[in-house]
Amino acid sequence: MLSKEALEEFKKIWKEEKNEEISDDFAMNEAVNLLTLFNAIYRPIKKEWLKNQNVNRTIKKNK
Repeated sequence: MLSKEALEEFKKIWKEEKNEEISDDFAMNEAVNLLTLFNAIYRPIKKEWLKNQNVNRTIKKNK
């Protein structure tokens, strides 16, 4: 559940991006769907993995 402030901010962004006014119910549903998607795909990057990626890039540059 989103706070009233978060819901109003989501509706404001929706209006700016799509030039449409939306109801609170529709906005809540879309915002929750968006947050659910982010929760499913976002994973913090481990520092070890990031360090290995930077090392690999450096090696490839120097070849």
